[in-house]
Amino acid sequence: MKIAIVGAGAMGCLFAARLALSGSQVHLIDVDPATIATIRTKGITLTLDDGECQHLFVPIHFAEQLQECFNLLIVLTKGAVTSAAIRSVLHLITPDTRVLTLQNGLGNAALIAGHITPVNILHGITTIAADLQGPGEAHGNRQGHIYWWRYSGVEDLFMQQLNELLQRAGFNSCLDPEIDSRIWEKVAFNAALNALCTLLNGPVGVVGQHPQGKQLIQKVVQECRMVAVQAGVAFDQPRVFASITQAVTHQAHHLPSMLQDRRACRATEVEAIHGAILRIAGQHQVHTPTLETLYCLLKLGEPPCSAPSA
Repeated sequence: MKIAIVGAGAMGCLFAARLALSGSQVHLIDVDPATIATIRTKGITLTLDDGECQHLFVPIHFAEQLQECFNLLIVLTKGAVTSAAIRSVLHLITPDTRVLTLQNGLGNAALIAGHITPVNILHGITTIAADLQGPGEAHGNRQGHIYWWRYSGVEDLFMQQLNELLQRAGFNSCLDPEIDSRIWEKVAFNAALNALCTLLNGPVGVVGQHPQGKQLIQKVVQECRMVAVQAGVAFDQPRVFASITQAVTHQAHHLPSMLQDRRACRATEVEAIHGAILRIAGQHQVHTPTLETLYCLLKLGEPPCSAPSA
């Protein structure tokens, strides 16, 4: 399968490396000249938590440099640049090309649907943890999963083939028709754990094991559940708490992407996560004081006049 991955951050490099190593023809796309130059020169180094280390070269380009067509585009940019990212790669998309978004936040598939036919969109989440040590230097784990489904329409042969391809690449990939619930639950996870880690400038273990950290996490998840339910989405609150406990216990030293962005003086995904939840809460008149406070604190720390990183 011919695959283009949009976004060469930690997750983009992890996916590119594992898919290429399993035999797929993979191209990376990014907007940052330094990232592109470094990966072209030094390649990608992927280190997994079990000590396995792989080094390989994956072609990387500015979007306009590519003039090919692909079977699949995987969008792994920040949510704030979803529309710009998909516009930049429209020339790579044929009527048969599928686009899979595994981005954080709410509404990414809807933004993509503003540019391509909805039946060709796949959307989902991943619970894989990935850290970026530098351009092309990614550290990840094997324990996470990918949950995904079709944005509009029913399961088809392409989805079955893609699921098998992801599994051959070593991903725990699962087709899940209840993907809207999974997306909301991942947003709740990020709204709680990523935000607190960013505000306290510490890894997930430090935040998640502190008594007050646990209290705040519980409040955020409960508020997210209230908003999701009012929006008509089923929300498995015990499953969210189990995911957070898993992360705190087994990924205690992980730095969430929001914290990595803050330390690098980049804009975070606060709008795609907290902002999106609050906008939906406002539509349904749901009171979310903890989420509102976290949103304001995160916005206070955003770098001035910064563009979100891919």
